Amino acid sequence: MDEIDIDARVTDERTVIDVTGTRDVAVVVRSESGERIYLPPSNFDEPIASSPYTSPYQGQGTGIDGTESPYGGGTGSTRGTFETADGFRITHPEPATEFDVYREDEA
Repeated sequence: MDEIDIDARVTDERTVIDVTGTRDVAVVVRSESGERIYLPPSNFDEPIASSPYTSPYQGQGTGIDGTESPYGGGTGSTRGTFETADGFRITHPEPATEFDVYREDEA
């Protein structure tokens, strides 16, 4: 199993979680308003340069209830899941009280 690194920064306004070494994890963030699930890019085995973000929520701007989607908003969005060269970054709009990382077992 490859080594992964998770770096979380929590401020009064938001939580930023950087996942490096893989794009094959899901992160559940809990905060005052409830729980949000953040999914990685679905084509994590392909190089980023040739693999656009393929989540059905990417670029949707708003969620079902009219709020901005936690999976990535439109241009200029400051929340959601964003690809990085060696993983992805999650920006959650509140201070997290807890978060869990789920990784598929490669057995």
